[in-house]
Amino acid sequence: MENQNSQEKKIKSGIAMLDVLESWGIDHIYGIPGGSFNSTMDALYDKRNSIRYIQVRHEEVGAMAAAADAKLIGKIGVCFGTADPGATHLFNGLYDAQLDHVPVLALVGQVASTAMNLNAFQEMNENPMFVDVSIYNRTVMNPQSLPFIIDEAIRRAYEHKGVAVVTLPVDYGFTNIVEVDVSSAKNHRTGFPLPDDKDIKEVIKLIQESDRPVLYIGHGTRGATEEVLALAQHFSMPIITSVLAKGIIPDNHPYLMGTAARAATKSANEALAASDLILFIGSDFPFARIFFPQHVKFI
Repeated sequence: MENQNSQEKKIKSGIAMLDVLESWGIDHIYGIPGGSFNSTMDALYDKRNSIRYIQVRHEEVGAMAAAADAKLIGKIGVCFGTADPGATHLFNGLYDAQLDHVPVLALVGQVASTAMNLNAFQEMNENPMFVDVSIYNRTVMNPQSLPFIIDEAIRRAYEHKGVAVVTLPVDYGFTNIVEVDVSSAKNHRTGFPLPDDKDIKEVIKLIQESDRPVLYIGHGTRGATEEVLALAQHFSMPIITSVLAKGIIPDNHPYLMGTAARAATKSANEALAASDLILFIGSDFPFARIFFPQHVKFI
């Protein structure tokens, strides 16, 4: 048994963590380096040919950039902040991701495990701060668990379309651990719930009975351009988009009216005001009660 253990391949925990990121297709990460993130910065240097580190001027910018990645390309965005001030600067970007329902992983630096709870420089109990903004929020408790927790964080962020936060004591990333493939990326699948046939028939009936239906789409329809256009053309519905959905429908498409309400185009506002039914897909537009006509039927 001792001989078998001695032959087990070892890897630094920080490198193992980045291997998990790479297995999920993550090829860049935003942040500002600091002492509590030294082990991860060392790992990023070792992995520089596969994971690019992008230094930003402020942690908020890094979090905003990670959220923008998720919105524009549909892949999880990754950012980091160091202990205490670096962590608190992430909030605006993380709340942006939370409110727009996109997956983001935030790595948060922490003092060494041997200094935790001893009032070390820039030490803060970071978990409670991220409770409201996150769907997954953990502090790593030992080096061997670090890759597993990162894998779980990414999986949860995709599953719940939200922010996952992992706090990393700085000494763990330097520690050699037994190399184990913990990534679930190769087994990860996404799907969509299907409505009942009776509900589809009711929707069709409502559209056919309306004189001026419009189709309002949000960024939840990203990746479904062909389906959106087929639906709009079949029922001759003009398309109005949220600001975040810009680009899903080509700007020169004859069915596209632009955006309505805030940051609006005149054509979209006029189409919306004249409509008698709104088919609303892929958005949680927060100004609907203010800007949308109140007399219309709404799906």
